[in-house]
Amino acid sequence: MKLKLPSVHSLWLSFLKVVSRFPLQVVVAVAATISWCLLVDSSRRIEEQLIVFLSVCNLALTLLLAADLYAEANQLKSAKQWALRLVAALICTGLYFILKPSFYLADVYRIGLLAFAFHLLVAFAPFINKGNINGFWQYNKSLFLRILTSALYAGVLYIGLAVALLAIDGLFSVKIEWQTYMRLFAVVTAGFMTIFFLAGVPDNFGELDKDESYPKGLKIFTQYVLIPLMTIYLLILLVYEAKIIMNWELPKGLVSTLILGYAVFGILSLLLIHPIKEKEGNGWMKLFSRFFYIMMVPLVVLLLLAVWKRVGNYGITESRYILIILAAWLSLITIYFLFSKKQNIKVIPVSLCVLALLSTYGPQSAFSVSEFSQVARLKRLMGSKEKKDIKQREDVIDYLVDRHGLAALQPFTKVNLTEIEHEIELKDTTLSRYSIKSNKTDTAYALLKIKRTDYHNSYMDNKRFEPETGTVMDVKGYDYVVPIENYTDKTELKINQVKVVIEKLRQYGNLKLTVGQAPAVEFNIRKMAMDAIAQFKSGKLGTNPKDNSTSYLPSEALSLTHHVGNMEIKLVVTMLNTTVNIDDEEELNRWLNYNGYLLVRVK
Repeated sequence: MKLKLPSVHSLWLSFLKVVSRFPLQVVVAVAATISWCLLVDSSRRIEEQLIVFLSVCNLALTLLLAADLYAEANQLKSAKQWALRLVAALICTGLYFILKPSFYLADVYRIGLLAFAFHLLVAFAPFINKGNINGFWQYNKSLFLRILTSALYAGVLYIGLAVALLAIDGLFSVKIEWQTYMRLFAVVTAGFMTIFFLAGVPDNFGELDKDESYPKGLKIFTQYVLIPLMTIYLLILLVYEAKIIMNWELPKGLVSTLILGYAVFGILSLLLIHPIKEKEGNGWMKLFSRFFYIMMVPLVVLLLLAVWKRVGNYGITESRYILIILAAWLSLITIYFLFSKKQNIKVIPVSLCVLALLSTYGPQSAFSVSEFSQVARLKRLMGSKEKKDIKQREDVIDYLVDRHGLAALQPFTKVNLTEIEHEIELKDTTLSRYSIKSNKTDTAYALLKIKRTDYHNSYMDNKRFEPETGTVMDVKGYDYVVPIENYTDKTELKINQVKVVIEKLRQYGNLKLTVGQAPAVEFNIRKMAMDAIAQFKSGKLGTNPKDNSTSYLPSEALSLTHHVGNMEIKLVVTMLNTTVNIDDEEELNRWLNYNGYLLVRVK
C-alpha cells in the first residue's frame, strides 16, 4: 500500500475551505502573527499595545469560533451568522480599549478568565440545547486530538526550519539573529498551527451522534497511566487528611492546590473514559468512575477548611476568590454526579464557563469582591496600633495600587485619585510600567501619610547608576578590554599566555580576579553600591530626565583598580543596579548586579 502525500493543489483547496468557513478567524490569525513578529524587537512605546492586541486576538479567535460553530450547528442563515460574528468582534474591540494589563494586574487575571471561558464555550457551543452526550463527547475528542496533531506538526515544522537556518548560518557564514528564530516561531504557531487546527474542526454535527469510535491509544493512556496516577495522589491526600484529624490542626495552603489538581485530572479522566466505562472488560474504569466522587467528599471538606483558613487571616484576593469559586463548584459537581441519574457531562464545561464569565466584570466579580475585601481590611488596619497591623498596611496598599489602581484608595482621602492617576499616566515620559506604578504607590503613601518600613515591595527600592560620561570610556594607556556581563558568572581567558579567571561572587556581589599563580583579588562592588546609595540619598546626584530610577555618578565612583602580577587592571562599571535598602543584606544580595569592562595594562 503506497503512502499518498497531499499535493500542493489539495493543500491549497483545504486552505481555501478554511478561509471560506472561518474568514474572520484567519484574519485574526494573520494579524496575531504580524503583531508577534513586530513585538520581537519593538520599542517600549508600542510593546504594551502589541501585548494587549495579541491577548485580544486570542480571545477573538475562540469567541468567533464559538459563534460560527453555534451558527453552523443550528443552521442559521448567513445574515444571522454575520450578526453573531459582528457581536463577537465588537466585544473583543471593546476589550482592547478597556484592558490595561501593564498598569493593572487585575486585567491580567481578566484576560486569563476570559480566555478560559471562551475556550470552554467552543467546547459546547454546537450542542447548546441540542445533540446527545455521545455526539458532544465525539466532538470534543476530535478537537482534543486535532490540537495535539496541530502541536506535533507545528513543532516538527519549526524544528526543521530552525535547523535549516542553523545550517545556512554555519555553512554560508550568513549571520542569522535570534529575532529571526522568534519570528519563525510566531509564524508557525500563530499562523500555521491555527489554520491547520481550523481545517480539522468537525462540521457534520449530526454524524457525531452516530459515531461510536474510540481511540485505542487514549484508552491505554487513561486506563494504565492517568487513572493509576490519580489513585496514588488520592491515597496521599487521604493519608494527609487522616494526619490532620489525628493532630487536630488546620491544613496547609499547599493542600488546596493538590486537591484541585487531583480533581481536574480526575474529572478529565472520567471525561476521557465516559463512552466506554460501562462496556465489558473495562472493570477498572467502571470502578474508578463509581468511587471518584465518593472519595471527593472528604477532599472537598479538606479544601473548604484550607480556603477558610486563608481567607479568614488575610481577606479575599483574586486568587483566593477563584479558589473559593472552584471549591464551591467542586462541591456542587460532586453532589450532582453522586445523586443525579442523568450524569450529563455537558454540565462541567457549561458551569465552569458561566462562573468564569461572572468572575470577570460586575459587583460579583473576583475584582470587585477582592477590592471591597482588601479596602475593608485596610480600614481595620488603619485603626489599629499594633505593630504587625501597621506593617500589614503596606502590603494591602501595594496590593490595591498594583491590582486595582490608585483610585481603589478613594475611601481614605477626599482628593480625586482618579484624576491624579490619569495625570501620572499622561505625564510620565519614561514609558515604563514600573516607573508609573512606582509613582502611583509613592502618591498613595504620601496621601495616606504612611511611612514605609518594609522596602521589599517598593518599585523605587531599585536604583540604577550610570557614569556621567555615558558609554564613552577613556582606554588610553591600556592594552586589553574585557567585557563584564551581568549574566556571566565565570569567564576564563588568556592575556599574553597568562591564564586569567574572572568570577562573579553572587553571594556577595563582588568580582573575583585570578591572574596566573598570583593571589586572587576582589573588586569590592558591594562597597561601591553602598557608597552610590549614600550619594543618592544626599540628593546631590543628577537624574535621567526620561527615567527617574536612573542616577548619574562621576566615573571615578564607578571604577576600581588592582595591581596583580605584572598587570594593572581597572574595572569600569557602566551600569550598576542595587537597592536603596542597603541595611538589609538579603535585599542587597538579591538586587546587586552590574555590567562593565576590565581595562588591562601589561607592565
